[in-house]
Amino acid sequence: MALTLTEAREVVEAERRECVAERDAFERFRTAVTRADAGGGASMTGTSTFGVGAGPTAARGVPGVETSARGVTGTSLRRSYRRHVMAAGGGTDESLSDHVAAELGPDLAAVVCRGTLTPATRRGLLDRVDIAVDARESFVALLDRERASLDAVEAVCRRVRSEGRRTRTWESTSRGADAPLGAALTAWDRLDDLAAALDEGARDRQETLARHRRSFAVVDDDVTGYLYGCRPGLAAIASVGEDLSAARRAVVRAVGGGAR
Repeated sequence: MALTLTEAREVVEAERRECVAERDAFERFRTAVTRADAGGGASMTGTSTFGVGAGPTAARGVPGVETSARGVTGTSLRRSYRRHVMAAGGGTDESLSDHVAAELGPDLAAVVCRGTLTPATRRGLLDRVDIAVDARESFVALLDRERASLDAVEAVCRRVRSEGRRTRTWESTSRGADAPLGAALTAWDRLDDLAAALDEGARDRQETLARHRRSFAVVDDDVTGYLYGCRPGLAAIASVGEDLSAARRAVVRAVGGGAR
C-alpha cells in the first residue's frame, strides 16, 4: 500500500536524523583518533591514547612496556568506536568486528579490534572514516532533494485537484438546455490545462528519481524502494490523474459521447 505524502515526508525526516547522527558520530570518532595522535606525537614520555608507545622507553623496546602500550591502545580505540559510532544508532546487536567491517572494511575491523595502530594503519583508518562521513553528507543532500520533490508533488496535486473540482461545478448547473453543454466544453479546455500541469509535475518527479539513481544505488532497489517500499510521489500524481479522467468522462457524457 502506498504511503501518503505526509507519511513519506516523515520517513525522509527520520532517515535524515539517523544519517546526520551517524555522520556526527564518525566525525567525533575521527576527532578522538586525531587528538590522540597529536597528543602522542607531542609527548616524549608515556604513551599516546591510540599509539603503540610514544615515549623513549617504548622506542627502545624495554621489555613489557610495548606490550602494555598496545593493550591501552586497543582498549581505548575499541571503547572510542563503541562510544562514538556504535552508540549513535541507539544500540546494535552487531559485534564490534562486524560493525567496523560493514562500515570501514574487514581489514580495518582487525585493526580496531586489536588496536595495533601503525602510522600507515592510522592513516588508512582516518581515510575510511572520511569516506564514511562523505557518504552520509551525500545521502543527507539526497534526502533534502527528496523532501523538496515531495513538497513540489504535493503542491501541484493540491492545486490541480482543487481547480479540477471547480471545473465540475457545471455538472450541477441548470441554466437552460444549452448552458450545461457550453460549460462542459469550457471545462474540457480547463481540464486540458490541468492535465498538462500534472504531467509536468510527473516529469519533474521522474527527473528527481533519475538523479537519485545516479547518485545512490542500493542492490536490486532504488531510493524510493529503500525508503518507502513504494512510490508515494508518483502514486499521488496518479490519484489526481484519475480525478481528471473522471471529470473528462463527465464532459463526454454531456456532449452525447462526442469527443468535444
